[in-house]
Amino acid sequence: MAGYELKMPKLGESVTEGTIGKWLKQPGEKVDKYDLLVEVQTDKVNTEIPSPVAGTLKEVKVQEGETVPIGTLLAIFDTADGEAAAQPSAQQPTALQQAQQTRAPAAPQPEAAPAAPKPSQPSGVPPASGRIPTGRGPSVPPASQPTEPSTQPSRSPAAPPQSSYPSAAPSATAERGEERPDLSEVRATPAVRKLASEQGIDISQVEGTGLGGRVSRKDVEDFIAQRAEQKQAAGRVVPSQPQAQLQQTPARQVPAPSLAGDELVPLTQMRRAIANNMVQAWSAPHAHAVMEVDMTDLMRYREKVRHEFQEREGFDLSPAAFIAKAVVEGLRAVPQVNSSWTDQGLMRHREINLGYAVALGEDGLIVPVIKDADGKSLAGLMRSIRDVVDRAKGRRLTLDDLSGGTFTLNNTGPLGTIVSSPIVPPGQAAILSSESISKRLVVTNDDAIAIRQMMNIVIGFDHRVVDGSTAASFLTAVRDWLMTAGTTVPVY
Repeated sequence: MAGYELKMPKLGESVTEGTIGKWLKQPGEKVDKYDLLVEVQTDKVNTEIPSPVAGTLKEVKVQEGETVPIGTLLAIFDTADGEAAAQPSAQQPTALQQAQQTRAPAAPQPEAAPAAPKPSQPSGVPPASGRIPTGRGPSVPPASQPTEPSTQPSRSPAAPPQSSYPSAAPSATAERGEERPDLSEVRATPAVRKLASEQGIDISQVEGTGLGGRVSRKDVEDFIAQRAEQKQAAGRVVPSQPQAQLQQTPARQVPAPSLAGDELVPLTQMRRAIANNMVQAWSAPHAHAVMEVDMTDLMRYREKVRHEFQEREGFDLSPAAFIAKAVVEGLRAVPQVNSSWTDQGLMRHREINLGYAVALGEDGLIVPVIKDADGKSLAGLMRSIRDVVDRAKGRRLTLDDLSGGTFTLNNTGPLGTIVSSPIVPPGQAAILSSESISKRLVVTNDDAIAIRQMMNIVIGFDHRVVDGSTAASFLTAVRDWLMTAGTTVPVY
């Protein structure tokens, strides 16, 4: 029997780790190729990994609930000799180990002429927290840079003295303008790196307490708190942080009160992802605008066509389809809203990929994307909305379903809200919230009082990209379509 090693696959461009949700097969079980093997949760989606080989699940290396980075060994299989996929040998050194071996000094030669010493990574001293020591220099260091000690005893009295290993401190290295720490070896999520950068912290100086030395958000926050305490102890005034940074760094000095009957609910992977995304999103300067829409004529038109649609499609024609169509037409009329902020300029998108927020109850919120929404009819949008909602609630979305959104529709009306303040998703310029449709007393243009079905639409926008006048123009385009074109638009 040959062995096969299953490792955590790459599950997306920005996904660096995954959490084992549930093993669908247990050690000792026979597994056919493509059998669903394990559920994996990421900050974007939950997915099931199939078995790449047929054989017997020999050993599980990562238990349920553990979070591990991409490439971590998950399980070992016993397979038929002919079915074992080509795998690197378990004894084969990793790229990091190979690099360290390349830098390791050769055995000293007694007759060799004195030469500039080469730095080496002491084989008996592993990098702290699983990271490369910041004092490691290039293969041929400058003469003024202290080198690290060799693991071999000195055999020549003429050999130049070497400083002790800890002497190459990051701060000293930075002050001399020499080699900077290799931050690519520091294990941390993009959100944690962003927080450290905004706080002016070299993340290589933060001791990671996570798996394999991974630096967590709590590690960075503890580092910030410790730095503030040290400054206060030294009698220096700690400068006040900008409001945006204070929002991103919760005050750890005021713990939550613990009362009788309290229950601590552990954070799920999805809840952590939502929290990180919202902190990242709120760093943009937000603004909001609200506009009323008279939906009376459109709701009458919907009643006229919904029965035929129900018979043909097997499900109802929701007002959400009309609102999604109005958003698409509004983006066509005001394309500035279909943009993204970059440091180089505003990225204006030609494609209209509509994110549609789906509430999952206590589990959180997810935003699948309807690709090429501007190419769909009213019926096509309704089918797409029905599809992404069903698959989101059934935990059957893929990573592709969650990528590429250029604008988001948050249909909170069924929840009963009348005004909300939606947060713009990262990478987009705006989001529209459609509120509940309710009957109100309205003064009409001819000064009569009538009962009309009214709805509020709210736009949240990144003020770096969209100005107030542009946001109002977009709302006007959406409103006018719902009140005029939407009352006669063909369903198919």
